[in-house]
Amino acid sequence: MKLAILAAAVLAPIMFALPAGSAQDRGITVTSLEAILKKNLRSGGGTAAIVATIPAGDTGMGILVMSKNRLHHHDRQDHVLYLVRGSGTARLENASGKIETRPIKPGDILELPRGKKHGFEKTGDQDLVFLVVSAPGSDAPEDTVFDE
Repeated sequence: MKLAILAAAVLAPIMFALPAGSAQDRGITVTSLEAILKKNLRSGGGTAAIVATIPAGDTGMGILVMSKNRLHHHDRQDHVLYLVRGSGTARLENASGKIETRPIKPGDILELPRGKKHGFEKTGDQDLVFLVVSAPGSDAPEDTVFDE
């Protein structure tokens, strides 16, 4: 039960942040990551949160800010993460099912196929900031399965 509530709290912004209406109803917008982060600062207590979602058709790009998240996987979605800020450690399931640990730094792109376990932790003072694309569609809390 606690895991479902935690997953809902972390992932709900993805489900509800996409504006209603078709993409053609909206104008083109230009903003900066800094502006988004400043406007959507995380409140204390959580270790990971999607702080904003930018719509793109049936999916969107989430901005994920975290200090740590536990090893988990997604049964119905593939994710691509681009690390924008911070340095840390990634725990990633390899092709043979073993968990490997590796350092991550800004500019790294991580392909996370559905069903593969992954988890992250910052190693410096600065939180990790990822751009996240999930396919298909927005992440549902029930699709996040914690493995520890």
